[in-house]
Amino acid sequence: MILLLLSVFGIAESHAQVVRISGTVRDKDGNALPYTTVRLEGTTTGCTTDNKGNFSFNGKTEGQTLVISSVGYEEFVLKLSKNTVFPLNVVLMTANYSIDEVIIRPEKEKYSNRENPAVRLIEEIISNKNAQNPFNNDYVSRKRYETFVLALDNFTDEKQQQPLFRKFPFLKDYIDTSLVSGKPILNISTRELAATDYYSLKPKREKQVVHGREWTGIEDFLPDEQVRAALEATLCDVDLFHEKIIILRKEFVSPFAEYATLYYKYYLMDTLTIDGEKCIDLAFVPRNPQSLGFTGHIYVTDDSSHFVKWIQMNIPYEINLNFVEYMNLEQKFNRDSLNHRILVYESITAELKFYDFIDGVYGRREVFYSNYRFNDLVDREPFKYQEHVIESKESRERDDEFWSEYRKMDENRGGGKAVDIKEMIAQLRKVPIYYWTEQFINLLFSGFIPVKEENTPFYIGPVNTMASYNGLEGLRLKLGGMTTAHLNPYLFGTGYLIYGVRDDRFKYYGRLEYSFKPKKEQWNEFPTHSLRLQLENDIYQYGQQYIYTNKDNAMLSLKRLPDNMVGYIRRNELIYTRERHSGLSLTATLRNRKNEATQFIPMLRNDALNNPVKEIEQTEFELGLRYAPGEKFIQNKWNRRSITPELPVFTLNGTVSKRGLFGSDFSFVRTDFSYRQCIMAAPVGYFNVMLSAGRIWGQVPYPILFIPNANLSYTIREETFETMTPMEFVMDKHLTWDVAWHMNGLILNRIPAVKYLKLREALYFRGVWGGLDDRNNPLKDKSGNILIFPTDYSKATGTEINGPFMEVGAGIENIFKLVSIAGFHRITYKNTPDVDLWGVRIAIHLQY
Repeated sequence: MILLLLSVFGIAESHAQVVRISGTVRDKDGNALPYTTVRLEGTTTGCTTDNKGNFSFNGKTEGQTLVISSVGYEEFVLKLSKNTVFPLNVVLMTANYSIDEVIIRPEKEKYSNRENPAVRLIEEIISNKNAQNPFNNDYVSRKRYETFVLALDNFTDEKQQQPLFRKFPFLKDYIDTSLVSGKPILNISTRELAATDYYSLKPKREKQVVHGREWTGIEDFLPDEQVRAALEATLCDVDLFHEKIIILRKEFVSPFAEYATLYYKYYLMDTLTIDGEKCIDLAFVPRNPQSLGFTGHIYVTDDSSHFVKWIQMNIPYEINLNFVEYMNLEQKFNRDSLNHRILVYESITAELKFYDFIDGVYGRREVFYSNYRFNDLVDREPFKYQEHVIESKESRERDDEFWSEYRKMDENRGGGKAVDIKEMIAQLRKVPIYYWTEQFINLLFSGFIPVKEENTPFYIGPVNTMASYNGLEGLRLKLGGMTTAHLNPYLFGTGYLIYGVRDDRFKYYGRLEYSFKPKKEQWNEFPTHSLRLQLENDIYQYGQQYIYTNKDNAMLSLKRLPDNMVGYIRRNELIYTRERHSGLSLTATLRNRKNEATQFIPMLRNDALNNPVKEIEQTEFELGLRYAPGEKFIQNKWNRRSITPELPVFTLNGTVSKRGLFGSDFSFVRTDFSYRQCIMAAPVGYFNVMLSAGRIWGQVPYPILFIPNANLSYTIREETFETMTPMEFVMDKHLTWDVAWHMNGLILNRIPAVKYLKLREALYFRGVWGGLDDRNNPLKDKSGNILIFPTDYSKATGTEINGPFMEVGAGIENIFKLVSIAGFHRITYKNTPDVDLWGVRIAIHLQY
C-alpha cells in the first residue's frame, strides 16, 4: 500500500552523506569484465561488477579515490570529487606481464572449486561459524537503535512544474540536497526505534522491550501496527550465517550456507587493514546471476581464526526480483574476549520501482547494536511476558532529550526532521487531489469507509460486497458496517442488511463481541480473548465455502458455470476465543443451524415417496485448536493476514451433535485436521502446501457431509478445485491436498531472450481422496433417514467417488510484474458428463 501511495508522486531515494557510485567496466575490445573489484581506496566500501561489468554502490566521494582492479589488467585509479559525474565508463588495459592466475573474462573463465584457495577459505569460515556465534549462550541481550527513512529523489524545478506538482507549491520549502544522487530530495517518512532485545536458547524465545518509538510520514493514515509489520516482513533483521536469508519476503541462499560453494563462485581479491587488523577481501558471485543470491565481499582477518569483520553485498543486476532496482546489505562485527562474532552495525538499502517510466521508492534501514550481555548478566524479567514485543504507552511520547542519546550512534544521520515532515503532510492534506488520493488508497486496501476522519467509531463496508450476483438471489445488495474501539474498547458490533432482487427476500447478519482486554481499534486484534454472539440469516453456497475471501465478493460474480447450488441457512452461534502469544489458540462454539431448501437445493427424503423436507436443524458443540508458533500478522479491518507463511499452521477441530437435543435432527461426531505452510526451498523456489483430512461418524444428510470446494470464478483460488463442479462429490471422509510449486524462474531464467522478461513458472497439484459410507449414500440406503443428493442437469453432481480426484496445473507468473495465468487439467474422472476437463485462470497480485 505504501509503495502505491508513493508511486503517485514518483518516488526515489534519499540518504545523506553518500552518493551513488556506478558505472560499467570493459576491456579495450569492449568486452564486459565481470567480477571486477570496485572500491574506495583505504576503505571496505565497494562491490564486485556483475556478469555484464556493471557496478553500483553508495559511498562518499569527497576526498576519495576509486580503485578498480582485476587479475590480468592494469589497475584503474580515479580521484573523486563532488563534481564527478556517474555512471562511469571504465576501460581496463591488459597488463604487460604474465601471471599464473586465471584471467576472468566473459565466457572464457574456467572456474573450479578444486585447488581453489578462495573455496578453501570460505569452507574454513563456514566450519567455524557456529563456534563464533554469540547466540549459542543460554541468554543474550543487546540494545538496538534503529532508523528507517523514505524520501523523494530528483525533485527538480522541472518536476515541480509538472501539472501534478503545481498544486503543491509549498513543497519547495522542504527541499534538501541529497549526496546520494546529488539532486534535490524531499523526505517523506522517518521511523525510529530504541529497544533492548532478549534471547533465550532453551527454550528458544525472543523478546523485545521498546524504550522509544517515533514515526511520521505520508503513510501515517494507516494503522502503525500494519505498517510496522509490513516493514518488518520486507526489510527485516538478517542473520547472514543461516543457511537461508529471508528478505523482501524471498529466500536467498547465504554465502555461508553449507552448500554455498555449489551456488556461489569465490575469489581472493586483495588485502587491506580494518580497525588495525589485516584482512583478506573474499569476493563472491552467484553462478547464475538471475537466481536469488548476492554479489559481495567478505572481509576476514588474515590469521588462523578467519574472523569475519565486515560484509557488503548487493543483489545481481540481472536478478529476477520485482520492483527492486538496487539493494545493498552491510554488516560489521567486533570480536569480544570470548571470540564471539558481535554484530554492531547492520544496514539494508533498497531502491524499489514499479515501472521504469516512474521514479522509484527508496528505503534505508540502519540498526546500531551495543551493550551485549550474556547468561547471568541478562535480565530475566522480559521472559515472564507472553508478548514478543513489550511496549508501554510512554514509549511513543519520548522527547528530544531521550532521542539525542541514541542519535549519537548515527554519525551520518540524515532523513529530515520529524517536525518538518509533519508540517508538510498537514499542508498536503489541505490539497484536494492529495487528500482524495489518500482516501481512495485507504478504501482500496481496507475496503471500508470511516464515518469520521480520525478515531472513527464506525466503518461502513466492506465495499466490495455491496453488490454481487448469484443464481438464487440474482443481484445481491448488502449494506452494513462495524464499530471500533473508539466507540467502546471492550464491546464491538457488526451488522449487515442484505436483499436479493430475484428471490425478493431480506437477510441479515449480526455480531456482538465482548473482549476481555481492551483493543486499540479493531475487534480481531491479536491476541483475541473474547465471547461472541453471532446471528445469521443468509444464503449458503454448497461446494463454494471459500476461505480467503467473502462469499459475496463482487469479483466472484463472473462464473464459468451457472451458480445454482445455493440454499438458505439460519445460524446462531456463541463463540469463546482464547489466543496466546505462544501460537496456541482455543475456540469453543455452541451452534444452532437450520439449512433450508430452495428450488435449486430441494430436500427430499430417500424413501419410496421422496417426501420433501423444508429444513433440517442441528445444534452442535465444536472445539477447535490452532497452533501457529511464531506467527505474525498484518491487521486489516475485517481479518488478519499472516506475514510468516514460512511457519507451519496446524488446526484440529472436533464437533458433536445429539439427535433430539436442542432440536437436533441427527447425531454425529466430526473431526477435522489441517496443515498449511510455505516451504522455502531456495534456490528452486518455494512450495505452498495444504493438507487436510476429516471424518464424520454417524448417519447424516448431505448438508452436514464434506463437500469439496469448487472454484467457479476465472481467478486462481487457493484450496479450491478449478475443474470440479459444486457438489460433484459428497463424502463423509476425505484427504485433501493442494501443492503449488512457485519456481521463481528456475527454468525460464536460463532461456536466452526469455530470461529478460523475468517470467516465473508455477506448477500445481490438487486432489481429494475420500469415500461415503453406505448409510450416508442415498443410492444405497433407502431408510428415509437421509436426503437425496440434489441434481443439476447442467453439470455433474453427486458422483460416486471410487478413487482420488486429481487436477494439475501449469502457469506463468510475473507477467508485467502483476499478472499470473495458469491452465488446469483434471486427470481423473475425465469421462464424467458435463464437466470441464480444462480451465484457464488468472490472478493479479504484487510480489517481489
